[in-house]
Amino acid sequence: MPFVRRPLAMLLAVPALLAGCSATPAPTATPSNPPAITANPTPVSTEATSAPADSPVPAACPSGEYRATGFTATGADSTTGKGTLKEVDVTFRDGRYVFEFDEDDPITLTINKQSGRVRIDGEVRGSYTGTADDLTFTLGDTTGTARFTQGGKTRTVPMTQVAAVLAPQGKGSAVCTGNDLTLTAGSVTWELVRDND
Repeated sequence: MPFVRRPLAMLLAVPALLAGCSATPAPTATPSNPPAITANPTPVSTEATSAPADSPVPAACPSGEYRATGFTATGADSTTGKGTLKEVDVTFRDGRYVFEFDEDDPITLTINKQSGRVRIDGEVRGSYTGTADDLTFTLGDTTGTARFTQGGKTRTVPMTQVAAVLAPQGKGSAVCTGNDLTLTAGSVTWELVRDND
C-alpha cells in the first residue's frame, strides 16, 4: 500500500480528520525502507554524503542551533493542526538539519479544537540548499518512535510517519528576525528561537 504524507491527525488518530486532509504525497516507500521518503528523487544514500559541488551554498539563515516552540500544519482540505512544545532541539549547519525530540517533553497537538499529547523520542535528519527566501529541503533518515494515548489505548508509530508530517521537505523559506526563526516548508511552518546557551 503506498505511503502518503499524512496529516497531524494520523498521529492523534482523530477520526474526523482522517479523510481528505493530506499534503502533497511523498514518493512511495515500503515499511522496510523508511529512509526512501524524500521530497525529491535523490537517493537517501546520496543525501547522507556531502552535497554536490554545484549545489547552492546553504543560506546564512537558518544556520544555527535552535529550540522549537511550535508548529502549524495545514492539510489539503484547509484543516489546520497546531503543536506547542518546549524542548525540541533543532540544528541547521553546513546544509544539514537535525530535529531532536525527547519523550520527556510531550508535544500538545490541537486540531479542530481537539487536543492530545504525543511523546516523540528520536531524530529526523535531512538537508537543505538555496537562499533564505528560496530553500529546498530533502528528508534524510529517521530514528525513534512517537507514542500517544487515546480512548485508554496507547499507540506507537514509527518516526517515518512523524517525519512525513513534520520534517521540512520540498520548497520552503526561512525568516530570521533577531533570535527568532520562522521556517516554512510545504504545508508545515515551524517557529524556533535561537539557542544561545
